Amino acid sequence: MKRILAVADTHLKEWNLPEKLIELMEGADFVVHAGDFESYKVYKKFSDYELYAVAGNSDDDKIKEELDEELVFEVEGVRFGLVHKGNFINQFHDLGYKAMELGVDVLVFGHLHRFVLEEVRGKLLVCPGSPTQPRMSVASCAEIAVDGSKVDVKYHVVQPLFCGMDVYEKLEGCG
Repeated sequence: MKRILAVADTHLKEWNLPEKLIELMEGADFVVHAGDFESYKVYKKFSDYELYAVAGNSDDDKIKEELDEELVFEVEGVRFGLVHKGNFINQFHDLGYKAMELGVDVLVFGHLHRFVLEEVRGKLLVCPGSPTQPRMSVASCAEIAVDGSKVDVKYHVVQPLFCGMDVYEKLEGCG
């Protein structure tokens, strides 16, 4: 069995990831980043891990020179695709077609800053969310376990941050 930790949309100028995310990455066989590291320094630090990554729309030019916009790789016979964004609004059919076009079983994507797990036409679509700048969601990542042809996706909240607000701080006065 292989464990993949999927992240996207970190948008950091300096390495300042949540401790829980770092622990999860250290326990994974691979780290997958669906773009928007933002700074080259942060991208290079992610490269300390066994990394599969694509460039996002907010990445600096140096990252865009080194990384493609699409990537296909295989883990235990399961084909994965990696892109930053699709043409979605609220439905993800275009990404299902992108998965078919790439010939993959699982497509990991970013750009939304919120967790999504959908199946479209037999293709598994995973957006891990953002661990640092969530939108309409909590700070998150996705853990993908591959055991032969079986793929299992787990959602992790990596810090008490919701849409840029410290949830614990905001909730202290409630109740």
